[in-house]
Amino acid sequence: MADPIVIRKLPPVWFIRLINFFRYRLLWLHRMTFPPSVVIYERFTSFWLLAALRIASELDIAGMLKKEPLSIERLAELTNSDTQALFRLMRALASEGIFKRTKQGLYKNTRFSRVLTSGKGSLRHTFMQHLGNLNWTLFNELPYSIRTGKSAFSKVHGMKIYDYLSKHPGESALFDRSMTDLSEISIEPILSSIDFSKYELIADIGGGEGLLLSSILFKNKNSKGILFDLPEGLHHPERIFERFGVTERVQVIQGSFFDTAPAGADVYLLKNIIHNWNTEESSLILNNIRKVMPPHGKILILEMILDETNHASIGKLIDLQMMVFMNEGKERTFKEYKTLLQLSGLKLNKVIPTIAPISIIEAVIS
Repeated sequence: MADPIVIRKLPPVWFIRLINFFRYRLLWLHRMTFPPSVVIYERFTSFWLLAALRIASELDIAGMLKKEPLSIERLAELTNSDTQALFRLMRALASEGIFKRTKQGLYKNTRFSRVLTSGKGSLRHTFMQHLGNLNWTLFNELPYSIRTGKSAFSKVHGMKIYDYLSKHPGESALFDRSMTDLSEISIEPILSSIDFSKYELIADIGGGEGLLLSSILFKNKNSKGILFDLPEGLHHPERIFERFGVTERVQVIQGSFFDTAPAGADVYLLKNIIHNWNTEESSLILNNIRKVMPPHGKILILEMILDETNHASIGKLIDLQMMVFMNEGKERTFKEYKTLLQLSGLKLNKVIPTIAPISIIEAVIS
C-alpha cells in the first residue's frame, strides 16, 4: 500500500518569498497598465467562477472523469442535469483550465480539476462548505457585521456556529471534512519546518478528524499522540488512524478546551483554533493548557500572522470570513499574538515561517 502522505523536499522559505515578490510586482505592473475599472471588473468575474466551482464540486464531475473522458451527454445523464446548461458550465470552467474539452468533444480532468475530486489533495468539500448556502447567506449579511461588529451567523441563525453544528450533523460533517481538506495543504510545509521526533507525546487540541496528528505520527514512529476534541468534532478519526497505521499510538479524549486539556504532553498543537475566538476565550484555552503542561512543554499555535503593511495577504481576506462566521473570531498580527500569550502566562519563544501562509508560533511557560 502506498504511503498515505509523502513529504517532499520543499523549497526554502526565502526562495518562495522571492518568487512571491516578483509575482506581486508583475501583478502590480499588469494592474497599473489598464484602467482601474477594467482591473476591478476583471477581479469581480471571480464571483461567477466561484459559483461554477461550487456546482461542479457538488455534482462531483471531476470524480466521474477520474477513470475516462466522458461526453457532455453522459455527464448530464450521470448528474441528472440539463445537457445544454451543463455544457455551458463546463465550457466556462474549461476556459479557466479547470477541465478540458478534447477534439472529440469529450471532457477530461486537468491538474486543476483534480482538486475537485475526493481524496488526497482534494478541496472539493472546502468548496462545497465555503461556497454553499450556509456561507453564501452569511456574506449577504456582511453589512450587518461591518455596522455592528457582530457575527452575521448569530443574526441569521440565532446561535453561535458550534452550537448550530451540534444540532445539524450533516453540516457538521461537511465542515469537518472541509477543515481536513484545508489541513492537507499545510501538512507538508508544517512537517518540513518542525522536527517532531524530539517529542515523545504530542497532543492535538481541537484536532477534529486527526489528520495532522496522524501525519506527524506516521513520520515519527517513536512518538505517541493524544487527539482531544468535543464528541461532535471527532468524526470517525479511527478511519484516518488506520489509514496511517497509527491506531495503537493514539489516545482519543473527549472534552472541551474551555474546561480542560489532557495533561503531560511534551507539545500541544493548536491548528486554526485561536483565530476562532476572542481574546478572553483564547486566553482561557491557552491557560487551560498551561496549567496541565509540564515545565518543559511547548504550545505550537499554527495560524496565519497578519502583517501591518498594505501588502496583499490571504489572511486579510480570511479575516472577513471570520467576521461573519465566528463570534468575535479574527486573524491576528504578531503584536496581538505576543500580547495574548502574555495574558495567558506564556512567552512567545519564536515564530517559525513556512512556505505556506501559515506560521508556527512557539510558546513556553513564562
